[in-house]
Amino acid sequence: MPSIEINGNKYSPELILFDVDGTLVDDSHRYSSLGKARYTAFKENVSGRAAKQWARLAGVNPENWKIDPTGPISKAPRRDDLAIAGAALYLEGFNWYDAREKAEELYAVADKIQSETFVPELYEGVMEKLEEINEAGIKMGIATNGESGLTDEILVGLGIRELFKVIIGADKVEKSKPAPDMVLLASKEVGTSIEKVVYVGDQPTDIRAAISAGTLASVAVRNIIEEATESISSVADFILFKES
Repeated sequence: MPSIEINGNKYSPELILFDVDGTLVDDSHRYSSLGKARYTAFKENVSGRAAKQWARLAGVNPENWKIDPTGPISKAPRRDDLAIAGAALYLEGFNWYDAREKAEELYAVADKIQSETFVPELYEGVMEKLEEINEAGIKMGIATNGESGLTDEILVGLGIRELFKVIIGADKVEKSKPAPDMVLLASKEVGTSIEKVVYVGDQPTDIRAAISAGTLASVAVRNIIEEATESISSVADFILFKES
């Protein structure tokens, strides 16, 4: 049975689930580009004032396109993000139902701009590791707070979609990470017991979701984690190998 080694400990999972942004995909410029696209959509289709209102609530600085790494644009699931956009429009005079509908319309415009102007990139070494896991016969899947359809498009663009048996975004569950819902749903759809799943992510919310779900192991990667004082956020790089 194929195994992986995590900080000296050996595991034999049937399924490895991954977060996307900050884990597989380098998101250092992605959210800045997305912030600019959404700001443009607000400005051109509503008003400059609405765009500034949205940016303030979302955690985007329109002067230099810097993103608050703890803000909604980089941390909130799509549904929460849309609620914030709706609130910005409500403050501009829209009634709530029209505001939510308009927010979805503007985000769709921004998604189109983003897909046409931004090219995502994998972190160095990720492709090789994914191919190694695939060749070893371990199934892989995605559990992300991002939207399932957009995540699918990103993976297709990167040429790695076929490596993953399942993609579960926040739109497919009632509660997003740190709740265990998407990790549990992903394992269920693949047909794997949660005790045979390893989850890999870059944020404390990822690790808490894995622990709450009862996975075989939770792996924190080095890319973005800064809360090193939290035991659940300790760095863990894994090495895949096959047992003889």
